[in-house]
Amino acid sequence: MILKKILLKNFRNYSGQEIIFNDKFNFIYGNNGHGKTNILEAVSFTTFGKSFLGAAEADCVKFGEKEFFIESDFLNDLDNEDRLVINYNSETRSKSISRNKEKVSSFSSEIFGRYPIVFLSPHSLNITYGNPSDRRKFFDILISQSSRLYLDYLKELAKILRQKNALLKNYTVFKKYSRSQFEDLVQSYNEKLITVSANVIFKRLNFLKEFDSYFSNNFSMLTVEEHEGSISYNSDATGETDPLKSQIDFDEICRKMKTAIDNRLDDEIKRAVSLCGPQRDDYIFRLKKSDPEKNDMSKGFDLKNFASQGEHKTFLVALKLSEFDILKDKKGTNPVLLLDDVLSELDQSRVSKIISHLKEYGQIFLTTTDRSYLDNLGEFYDEKEISVFEIEEGKVLD
Repeated sequence: MILKKILLKNFRNYSGQEIIFNDKFNFIYGNNGHGKTNILEAVSFTTFGKSFLGAAEADCVKFGEKEFFIESDFLNDLDNEDRLVINYNSETRSKSISRNKEKVSSFSSEIFGRYPIVFLSPHSLNITYGNPSDRRKFFDILISQSSRLYLDYLKELAKILRQKNALLKNYTVFKKYSRSQFEDLVQSYNEKLITVSANVIFKRLNFLKEFDSYFSNNFSMLTVEEHEGSISYNSDATGETDPLKSQIDFDEICRKMKTAIDNRLDDEIKRAVSLCGPQRDDYIFRLKKSDPEKNDMSKGFDLKNFASQGEHKTFLVALKLSEFDILKDKKGTNPVLLLDDVLSELDQSRVSKIISHLKEYGQIFLTTTDRSYLDNLGEFYDEKEISVFEIEEGKVLD
């Protein structure tokens, strides 16, 4: 898949800008605060329906204006063209989307996953440094892009949790139900919650099992020392689980989830909120280092609490490159790769390794303040394969 062109009107600091992209490499440079990242953010609106930085639509409207407009032209591997238009009005807080001039009623059903994309920015470090919700979000987006069924499970889970939380609040805070009425209702919600929770966990564990080979290959490519990275899954129902070493049985997950939910009911009543389910689970990232004396790998340590900044960055880049690889295999096309000021976040040896492999990754967008990286790229790309865009005060300079 290729993003051929984008048109921005009143988006962030762009009054009006059309940019025609290179099919291979798009090098976007300029000083901080002038609009480099805004171009990538507009691309993420096109593919995800929202900002990859987590910004609200209203914050993306140019100061003093009422709405923004993004028009993107894609070309798939069969040379079929797609034009996606997004228009957001801050006064009415409404967003309209059309694909090939036909209105899109549901972005998640009709667009999400159609244009696979992988982005890496300093903000992405929340995946390794941040809360469990950051890691769940990373994997939820990744799995959903390749599995419509998983996305449906997440929607169903969110719906049931809203209903159950409302019930708990009405019972505990507003005393709306008798105990017997409450128990009948909460049992009904819990039965649904057990099934959908088990489905979510089952899909996550099986995905991790598949993801491991991609991650191991990319992690080893980035490291020069005898290190290994590992990912396990931690759930109230299953405990910490290594999907490579544990049998993934749906019925067993259901049984464990029921036990966990039943055991937490009293606490849920006291706190008036659901306390058990995959919405609270976590992915555990670990590093293992070789022991030359024992000629094996150590048990390893938790990345979040004990790893160095460089180890965090290496783990993150391996995650993102693996995201690209698995999406490419599952979608049958190269995702677009967005690299937002990431080279400055890595040491020179890792920069060289990444640049040497970039040509394997289809269409690439890279933003930076340092134009000198072009010299490195010239070793791997022909001149016609690189388009250079200098950004100054919300404009692409000629």
